Amino acid sequence: MELVFTAHGHSCDLALHPVSEKTARTIEKYGSEVYSMKALDWWRKGKTATWGMRIDDLCHIQVSLDGKPVEFDYERIVADPLRIRRRMFLDSRAKYLCVLGFDNEVCRFSWKWTGVDSFNPDRFEFMVHQWDRIMGEDGYFILDEIRYNNEFATNHDWCDASGFTLVPPRIIDLDEVRRELAEGGPEHIGSPFPSPRITASTKHPG
Repeated sequence: MELVFTAHGHSCDLALHPVSEKTARTIEKYGSEVYSMKALDWWRKGKTATWGMRIDDLCHIQVSLDGKPVEFDYERIVADPLRIRRRMFLDSRAKYLCVLGFDNEVCRFSWKWTGVDSFNPDRFEFMVHQWDRIMGEDGYFILDEIRYNNEFATNHDWCDASGFTLVPPRIIDLDEVRRELAEGGPEHIGSPFPSPRITASTKHPG
């Protein structure tokens, strides 16, 4: 049998880049202009990006088996968010993070498994990030990847993309985040992670 999980909504490509204090000052001063600066065109490069589908009220999800819809509890998708990537930065020596990218490209993602012997929704594993405090928005979930019965999809399909706009860059003060969490502050939900109190440089980067 063929099992297909399809999500239609807003895709995102967001990067959490560790940046120096000098770069943080530049971003604080120029805001979205940094996207057009040659020195900062690395935001889509490297291994710091999270690419996936936002799971929100605008996201339509359908699960089908051999072309026929099957019942599925959508709350399962966001039940157990990952912490791996954030812990990677929190446990590092980085002082600042910058959030760059987009989160509003309308498109469709599909995951397809062939040779499925039976359907049991409990066999789904969802790799989901919760970025409420990173993005300053409640219920900010990103579906990164799915496994079924311990297997990644046989085929992935991404289509019907319609363009996007870039989010305003945001600097996060990791030392303040570490302090908050050490004092028992929430990691997933709550107010936005604090930005640094730095003074922007008056010199335009070369």
